[in-house]
Amino acid sequence: MAFPKRADGVIDGDDWDTVIDALETRLGTGAVGNIANTTKIVTRTRTATTLGLGAVTFAAVGEYMQITGDGAANTVATITSGVAGQMLILEFVDALVTITDDATGNAGTVNLSAAFTSTAEDTIMLISDGTSWREISRSVN
Repeated sequence: MAFPKRADGVIDGDDWDTVIDALETRLGTGAVGNIANTTKIVTRTRTATTLGLGAVTFAAVGEYMQITGDGAANTVATITSGVAGQMLILEFVDALVTITDDATGNAGTVNLSAAFTSTAEDTIMLISDGTSWREISRSVN
């Protein structure tokens, strides 16, 4: 699949809608997540998610999710619904969520540099290989 780009290899802002349409055609409608081209800037809509009582898994319902714990500690072992190449940015509201480090590559597992325990305004970025997730970066804010 070829994407429109300038001679220097950069995709023009005007062409992002074409890129998103091409990705959705290739991966299936909605597979790209909640990306939009707004005034020539690619944006991601933040999806707020509150984990259920004792939840150990949640679905990646977008590419930018704001996660709130349930009022008690949540230890997340799996994140479902990832597609190959999907990036997932998680922003945390509180200190109630821990994501466990699991390098097995099993469905939905998260391979991290170390377990991640949230505090308010922390972020972590993951990428899916279509089966499991791998950490790209984290920021403790």
